Amino acid sequence: MKSSSYHPMHVAGRHSAFLLQLLNDRVNGLLPKQWRSSGWLLAVILMCLLLPVAATAQKNESLRIENGMIIVRFDKQLPDELNKMLGFFKLKEDSLWTYRQLGTLSKEGWSIHHADKNVIEIAKPVDKGDAISWGQQPIYIDHPKAVAGSPGYPLPVEYGTNSWKSAPSVFENPKKDETIFRLRGYTQASRVYLSGNFNNWSTNGIAMQRTDSGWVAIQKLKPGKYLYKYIVDGLWIYDANNLRRESDGQGSYNSAYFHYNYVFALDGYSDAKRVVLCGSFNNWNEKELIMQRTATGWRLPLYLNEGTHAYKFIVDKNWILDPKNKVTRPDGNGNFNSFMSLGDTLFFTLNGYTNAKSVILSGNFNAWNTQELQMTKSATGWKIPYVLRPGTYEYKFIVDGQWITDPANPVTSGSGDLMNSVRTVKANYTFQLRKYPDAKKVYISGSFNNWAEPGYPMQKNNGIWSAPVYLPAGKYTYKYIVDGNWIIDPENPLYDENEYGTGNSVLWIEPEETYYDN
Repeated sequence: MKSSSYHPMHVAGRHSAFLLQLLNDRVNGLLPKQWRSSGWLLAVILMCLLLPVAATAQKNESLRIENGMIIVRFDKQLPDELNKMLGFFKLKEDSLWTYRQLGTLSKEGWSIHHADKNVIEIAKPVDKGDAISWGQQPIYIDHPKAVAGSPGYPLPVEYGTNSWKSAPSVFENPKKDETIFRLRGYTQASRVYLSGNFNNWSTNGIAMQRTDSGWVAIQKLKPGKYLYKYIVDGLWIYDANNLRRESDGQGSYNSAYFHYNYVFALDGYSDAKRVVLCGSFNNWNEKELIMQRTATGWRLPLYLNEGTHAYKFIVDKNWILDPKNKVTRPDGNGNFNSFMSLGDTLFFTLNGYTNAKSVILSGNFNAWNTQELQMTKSATGWKIPYVLRPGTYEYKFIVDGQWITDPANPVTSGSGDLMNSVRTVKANYTFQLRKYPDAKKVYISGSFNNWAEPGYPMQKNNGIWSAPVYLPAGKYTYKYIVDGNWIIDPENPLYDENEYGTGNSVLWIEPEETYYDN
């Protein structure tokens, strides 16, 4: 289970070319006062300037974080930048290249990381809890992890496909479980790097190999959406052959690539002119996902998020079920859809009610459909297997037309007729309240459940109240309700003001790096 951390200010969108300007502008002054001396404001200066920069559209390679080290690059081939960097670090060129001396920087933990006739890199470990003083002012940086949804860091998506001008420039080698990035041309370039959210936009973490027709790099990626660019002799470019692109926040683009995890296939129908896939994942769009003709039928590979998905094929305007898929369910309008799932299967069960004629599961995961998920009778009651992606869901059972909450589940939301059972799949955070062991009832409520009253009930174990939840990356506000009294989290110093003057506790959930192997 992954815990959250308090998230300091995110200075997004700063460009490394602005480093000196940022420093002159007293970056520290941008930070809230309480963070300037806090022990948990943990990382160091350049990271703040590096990551957001890289995420957008860097045009130099002076700064990077690599293997836990802050690395600063001095390059004679970039004389203007070199002079600025030397001035900032109070170094002289001959000290670096002739004597390999760092002066007072050595006392601060810096050492020479790499040196040749044109380039010297200095490095220092990224040490949480440390703050580095450069010049007259200490300058702190943001947490090194970027926020999903900021330029360069995609939010989780429901589905996605790739589109190319010509032959794909990114593709999979399934035999080796490798993703191959190919940049055609630029054969006269001296060096080319691949950079993307899969390596936190490192500027030289993935050196591409020269080929007769261009450059190649290989990565191991998990299914999902990725953003990337190439760095050709210091110049950042997007993949011109890739038609999937999105703004980098700096007036250019990041290229987008989807690592597929599912292939829809329809055999036969060789005389059809057009076959389209549509389903719950794309809001039943009838024009978007056009399938590709093959020698034996039609197919469409795509990336699809975890969960259960309803779908159909449209063959020359005729809607059909998937003939190879036996899983069909009513759509509530007198028709049926095919269903497929990706992810771990879980079971919803209802004990008792053995004399009931029908029991249906309904929840916000299927838009409270009243016919779709018909449960089957078991020896002790009713059950149904189902696949849900990580999340927190509300649901009820419909027993012979009567809506009931899950009697075996103490976690509910709402009250009266509006009360629903709550189930969390793959919880990634647990709220814990330690200071009220004698309380009779404790609830948690916040922006994650629209400040529902009385909120989610917390369970007490060894005097500690707890409630596991799944929360996507981002900021949340919350409060505990202890025997009817709303209180902020006594163990969390971070809070926002509210309209009542009582404050709301603040929680940041960091993005999970689950999509790539690096």
